Amino acid sequence: MEDTTSTATQEQSWSSLPADLLKTIVNLLPWSSHPSFAATCKHWRSAVSPFYPAWITPILLNATDVGSTNIRYYSPYYHKNFEVDKTLETPNANFSCANRHRLTLCQDDGTELIVVHTNLVTGKTYSLCPLERTGFDVYDGAQRMFGINRLEIYRAIESDGGGWYDWQFSEYNHDRPRLNVSPMTNPVFHRGLLYLLDVDGRLAVYDDSRLDEGFKILDVPKGFGFECDGYYLFESDEGELMAVLMGYRGPLVHVVKLNEQNMEWEEVKSLEGRALFTGTLTTTMVKTGMKWMQNKIFVPRLYDWPETIRVDLVDREGELAFVPLSAGAAQHGGAEGRNIWACGLGPEEAPEFWETIKVDYSIWVNFRN
Repeated sequence: MEDTTSTATQEQSWSSLPADLLKTIVNLLPWSSHPSFAATCKHWRSAVSPFYPAWITPILLNATDVGSTNIRYYSPYYHKNFEVDKTLETPNANFSCANRHRLTLCQDDGTELIVVHTNLVTGKTYSLCPLERTGFDVYDGAQRMFGINRLEIYRAIESDGGGWYDWQFSEYNHDRPRLNVSPMTNPVFHRGLLYLLDVDGRLAVYDDSRLDEGFKILDVPKGFGFECDGYYLFESDEGELMAVLMGYRGPLVHVVKLNEQNMEWEEVKSLEGRALFTGTLTTTMVKTGMKWMQNKIFVPRLYDWPETIRVDLVDREGELAFVPLSAGAAQHGGAEGRNIWACGLGPEEAPEFWETIKVDYSIWVNFRN
């Protein structure tokens, strides 16, 4: 016969754990386990603070101005701006690159280029040795920082302590062919090589084991085969080298991928259920279970300006979430995508484009593990 008294006592002891102990336990758990923890009972639910997951979709890191400002993150899923207290003290700086929780900014004072590397979670900031020349685009290659001016390349390597060694550079060759590099997109690492995109679809490639040689312009591909106004290079979630092409004075969008057997660009007819986030220096493609995001291309243009919530960006076991500073409960339902401009591939009619609000000083960040 079951000892019902013993069972009831055990259940009562679990449901009556001290609130401080429950908060300590839940703060040791990854964010994705908090809903299950809260579902245990009403008492346990009271220990779980409201939060917004930062990994559901790529989010748009943006600022009110260039310089000394609080940064904020726009979530296409929630249609909200999450503003953090950490302040970027970078006068006259521009966003250069975002690589997960790493943000790179550049300050051009007219004589040299100061490169600032910031950890978005910890707030720690490191300044690299200045580049003695201006006009460089800077790219964060994970423990390697690259400064690129046309086909000339500088490289700095991150030290074990988080700082950076001095810049090394390739030999400058005045006779080297020139590439009209797209100013809208970062270079992309693909299969261990760094690729630059020309506005007509040609590519240049750099092998980091051969710094002195700099970039080499490839003979093929010759071009895209489309007339376009915007060019965004990226590596897909399946390791393919791809590009997004935006039409002249309008929202017409093409997506192409590089056929590496014959080195030709091929038009992509379907995103196969994935979502593509582009229109900034960083473009990213992700798989998504949300039907309204599948097979859609999103750019940083909004139909209305979202609510701003003051938050802390908090890491739990590698998962990042926005934790509101006020006592209000977080909204866990999405906004169903009616607030950010998006389109699909193919002949379907694109939604209104030019009357939307462009989010300036922005770059896509992907906080997924």
